[in-house]
Amino acid sequence: MRRLLLPIVVVLAVLVAAPGADARPAREIGGVALHPWQLQTADARERAFSSIAATGVRWVRVDMPWSSIETHSPAIRAGHGNWAATDAIVQAADRHGLKLIPIVAYTPKWASDSGDLWAYPDSQPFEEFFAAVLRRYPHITAWELWNEPNLARFSKPGPDPAAFVEFLRSARRAHDSVGSTAKLISGGVAPGGEIDVVSWIAQVGMRGGLKLIDGLGVHPYSPAFPDDPRSWMMQLEALHEQLADLGRPDLTLWLTEYGAPTVSFANGYAPALTEREQADRLRAAFALATRFDWVENLTWYEFRDGCGQAADPECNFGLVHTDLSHKPAYDAMRDVMAGAETKLHPRLLLSTKIRQARVPLARVSKRPGSKRRAKRSKRVTVHRIVVSGRLTLPGTPWPNATIFMLLPRRGKLPKPVRVGVKEGYFWARFEGRDLRSGILEARYAGSAGYQPLATRIQVVSSVTTVR
Repeated sequence: MRRLLLPIVVVLAVLVAAPGADARPAREIGGVALHPWQLQTADARERAFSSIAATGVRWVRVDMPWSSIETHSPAIRAGHGNWAATDAIVQAADRHGLKLIPIVAYTPKWASDSGDLWAYPDSQPFEEFFAAVLRRYPHITAWELWNEPNLARFSKPGPDPAAFVEFLRSARRAHDSVGSTAKLISGGVAPGGEIDVVSWIAQVGMRGGLKLIDGLGVHPYSPAFPDDPRSWMMQLEALHEQLADLGRPDLTLWLTEYGAPTVSFANGYAPALTEREQADRLRAAFALATRFDWVENLTWYEFRDGCGQAADPECNFGLVHTDLSHKPAYDAMRDVMAGAETKLHPRLLLSTKIRQARVPLARVSKRPGSKRRAKRSKRVTVHRIVVSGRLTLPGTPWPNATIFMLLPRRGKLPKPVRVGVKEGYFWARFEGRDLRSGILEARYAGSAGYQPLATRIQVVSSVTTVR
């Protein structure tokens, strides 16, 4: 249920500054994902849910497969169905004070024309099933409708925004018919699909789909580190702005899957990661997501490794190993839920240039016994350094900050200069006879929410002479 991301923004990494944005408690949004086949026995459920609860996490995302509940015929209409496994999971989560986000999917063979597990169902049987589910579990406050609908793997015969909107419309009708107050979350859209994320949201929005949901599901997987400008976590602000353009500025984002596998080679989700590096990604993801007040959920995929195959990325996303022994990410999750702070990495889009210029220099000449003579103008060569760019502080939309730069000077120590950043942008010009091509160093001392950084940039004089 994951897919890779293609980077869409290239930014020069550097330094910079500003106070950290206010963050919400991570416990308000934190979740982990589980699968029902990992919860088949009472002991498995108890061990999993007690271990999850011990981290401080409140949300658990879990599949609710319709095909397992109503296998062979539309038994729901007769008041029947195989509810035992689902009831046991819901009851175990309740005992540990955990809130479920069930995924409503897995179409029974008899409920669609193609009979495929990932084909959208016919409206009438699905509405009857979903209404029965909402009546049976009225205390569940959020339901995710489908999974990664922009990927062919989860949409047969292929991604279809119109069919997905009809599925959402059926879910809304069932929801309203029973008077449910639960939130309906659209199935998480993922990078790397046959229809890209931005286009998918636009097509769903144009068909009225955004009016049928209470939250937009997004799976922001990315090979890049969460606060790297090339990562999908850093594209979430643009997605939120897209929702405003489509008439839903109030629609929150539910990041119902995000994670990275611990394998020894690069893959579509991350570079080769040690278990400690996976934990670092978890900390940074929550530090960023909690700064966005329109992110309502961040679910780590997943709680437990899917299998024991060390060479399979799909098997190694867990906070714990298959035997439930802890990875460093488990302890990181517990610390994050307890309020431990993680500093993010500021970055800067920076450009510099240096030019020679001939400028007038006023002189006064005196002779003994004579009156002061008029000023004579002499032209001398100076260097001009222009520095400009844009500051990006993860989680801070319009940073105001200060950058300290050390300008290169011939035969002297670098000249310290203070440059102000306003609403993310800055521009400054420096001029002097001793300024030269060389290394310009920029420094930031750090703040409560952001790491200290320094960068050294080669400033090269152009051949152009400004007269």
